Amino acid sequence: MASSVSEADWCTARKGISLLLNNKTKEAEALFSQHPCSFHIKAGRSFLLFMNALMTFEDDKLQQAVQVLRDMERECAGDIGWLKSMRNRVFGSDFTDSDYVRKLERQVVLADSQVCAALLTLLQQELSGYVRGGWILRKAWRVYQHTYNQILELYRRTFGSNPSGFHSMYGTPDANDGTSSQQLSPASPSSDWSIPSYDGPSTTSLSSSMPSPSGLRSSLSMLFSLAGITSEQQTPFVEPSEVTRLMSAVSFGYGIFQLSVSLLPPSLLKLIHFLGFEGDRHAGLTALMYSRLSEDMRAPLATLSLLWYHTIARPFFAIDGSNVKAGVDAAKELIAECSPEFENSALFLFFVGRIERLQSNVSRALRAYKKAVELSTQREVTLLCLHEVAWCHLIHLNYKDAQSSLTTLQEESRWSKSFYAYLATVCSGAEGDLDILLLTYKKLLIFMEGTMKETQLGLFISKRAPKLINEENGCAYSPTYYKFLIYELLYLWNALPSCSNESLNSILLECKNSYFEEPMDGLSDLIEGISYSYLRDKEAAARCYRNCLKRRLPSKDNEDRHISAFALYELGNILYIQSNIEEGRCVLQRALSQYKDYDFESRLTVRIHAALKKVS
Repeated sequence: MASSVSEADWCTARKGISLLLNNKTKEAEALFSQHPCSFHIKAGRSFLLFMNALMTFEDDKLQQAVQVLRDMERECAGDIGWLKSMRNRVFGSDFTDSDYVRKLERQVVLADSQVCAALLTLLQQELSGYVRGGWILRKAWRVYQHTYNQILELYRRTFGSNPSGFHSMYGTPDANDGTSSQQLSPASPSSDWSIPSYDGPSTTSLSSSMPSPSGLRSSLSMLFSLAGITSEQQTPFVEPSEVTRLMSAVSFGYGIFQLSVSLLPPSLLKLIHFLGFEGDRHAGLTALMYSRLSEDMRAPLATLSLLWYHTIARPFFAIDGSNVKAGVDAAKELIAECSPEFENSALFLFFVGRIERLQSNVSRALRAYKKAVELSTQREVTLLCLHEVAWCHLIHLNYKDAQSSLTTLQEESRWSKSFYAYLATVCSGAEGDLDILLLTYKKLLIFMEGTMKETQLGLFISKRAPKLINEENGCAYSPTYYKFLIYELLYLWNALPSCSNESLNSILLECKNSYFEEPMDGLSDLIEGISYSYLRDKEAAARCYRNCLKRRLPSKDNEDRHISAFALYELGNILYIQSNIEEGRCVLQRALSQYKDYDFESRLTVRIHAALKKVS
């Protein structure tokens, strides 16, 4: 009987998530409110809050999501902790088949909560958060290892084989290889695993005089063994449908884990390796593809995660270089398969717009975003689409419409008002509307007082704001000056490849003979080279990059060092394409070793490391 109740709960959670994704917020809330104590409902809502926080990155959404995830972690850790398990084994308990499924599910949700909380901590890009986020990831890794072992064994015993496709995905690391860092593999044994308790206030002074949890567990286990009490239990019978669902559930969190860790910059990977694990992008994608085909409540979330990777992460991190269309076919296939259920989902329409934008179909992208805004019942999705609308106008070099969208975002969004104010200011300048420029510039200065300068975006804005107005006379610059700042944005956000050939040729015209109107020395050469590169004139592009580096004298590299670093990176890539592999390698190594502490350094170092792998 308990099993049917549990099944009804996860089915209800799946239905509620589907309602939310289909713009039926009130219906979903009404359904959720009927099951206020359901573990599955609470888990499903925590996943949705996590996604909302990622989409908007607003402080209140981040804090709400982190708090709910911590509550879920506390509930799971308290419900399936090692001491409770040992107490049940020593003093006896009515352990049923449904209890076993329940325990496995809570182990999965525990790891999921830890991964989501760690990612939100890392994405805030505070130095203290890096260490804490890395440590939380390590805890989640251990839970995934242990839980996957249990569910995989259950799957093998039930079906006589591994899940389809998993044999090549999960390698088993050699536990005796003598290295301090091993690739994460749930199939690898974990002899010292235990459910970690929720991190409460610091108890360093107390814990220093107490044995470690693993040492205490070993001592008690030996004592119980001598007393004739065994910790081994026969695995209960589990329905095949439940086994499949559990396999899909653990694959979702594991896929998110692997994919996210694989995208971390090298500076963070050093910490991750020190903690004893690393990410495998292929394994993460395969796990998410498996999870999305299930009946579990996480299936649509796995699809959204894959769409995010193919349409946002791949182009943003330049995983495929300048080929921003590399993930388009995979994303189209995902959208086509989801159309029957989510055809009018505002969130799925957002990804349709992303696909069109990546293919330079800006007009179609704008239509998709407009439809999404009309259908959306969630403020977060609406703002997300408005953000994309502004970028579409920038890609079209339509500064007036971009400025209008950015002004709305500046007023409505609670995420980085200073960033939207900066974008609106440069668009006003490029349009030649100096009155609006001065007005938005004053707002920018106000917003900057609350900007977190320790983040990459905060540092970027703090460095660009002084360039917006001529400090000597307090006047604005020429429209061409501000256009270069927009071109820089399009390049740094890897949006220039989405520009049409007509737009790229228009940018080239601005770059020629504009040295005296550029806001940073060498920026016009860099942008000119990028434009030639996307127009497939590699010779002209290489010439522009070399001109850029010649103009970047050592004395000028004290400021705006990112221009030299990015120019070296782009030149190294072209040399590799032109079969000048050794020179290309030297240029890339120079970019890596000679330049530090510049704008978006972590993003570029990821690209440089990927490029060096190709030329090695």
